[in-house]
Amino acid sequence: MKKTILAILVTASLPSQADQLLLANAEEARKVFWEKVYPGTHYTLYCGERFDKKTEEIDIEFVYPIKWTTNYLGCSSVEQCRNESRRFNRIEADLHNYYPAQTMIIRARSDYPFGEVSGEFREFFECDFELDVRNKVVEARNNALGNIARSLFYMHWEYGLPIRNHSLDKLIRWHNDDPPSNDEKRRNDIIEKLQGTRNTFIDNPDKANQLRSSATSAPGV
Repeated sequence: MKKTILAILVTASLPSQADQLLLANAEEARKVFWEKVYPGTHYTLYCGERFDKKTEEIDIEFVYPIKWTTNYLGCSSVEQCRNESRRFNRIEADLHNYYPAQTMIIRARSDYPFGEVSGEFREFFECDFELDVRNKVVEARNNALGNIARSLFYMHWEYGLPIRNHSLDKLIRWHNDDPPSNDEKRRNDIIEKLQGTRNTFIDNPDKANQLRSSATSAPGV
C-alpha cells in the first residue's frame, strides 16, 4: 500500500452543533469514561483485544491528538492551554474523541496521522497495527478505520479543528467501508447523556459528504 503523502486541511467553515459543556476537564472525563462508557467487557480500538477493566496495559487514546489541538490553538504547551483556555479544556474532555487502546500502541502512535503503510509487518504481535516511524504515519486495522474517520469528522464539525495528513476521499472511504457499529451507537447514546453532544456522523452517515465542499490541499496543522 502507498504511504499517504498529501495533507488535506478541512477548514472551519462548516456549521457546528455545540461544544460539549458538561465535562470541565480531562480528569473528570477520564473518570466517567471508564465508569460509564466502558464498564464491564469491551474491546480495544487498534487491536480488538478484549478487556474487562482499566489496567496499566489499557489507557485512553485521543484519536485527534491533543498536540494537534494545542498547536491549532497557538499554545506553547498543553499546560498553557489547560491553564488559559476553557475551550481547550472542553475539547480535551470530549468523550467522542476517546477510545480504549493498549498503552504500548498509544505510545507508538504518538501524534502520527493515520494512513497506509507499505507491507504488512506487525510490530505488535498479532495486532494489526502498522507503524512507519521514518514517514511518521500509522495504519490501523480495517474494523477501526470507520471509528477513526468519524472521530476526526466530529472534532472538525464541533470545534473547527483541521484534519491533517489525510485526503478527505480516503477518510470518507473508510467511513463508508466500515459503517457505524452497534457499539459506536451505544457509545453515542451514553456520551450524549454525559456531555450533551452526539456524533452526527454516526447518526447520519451520509452527512460526511457535506465535508467535501470545504476541502483544500494544504499542509496539516
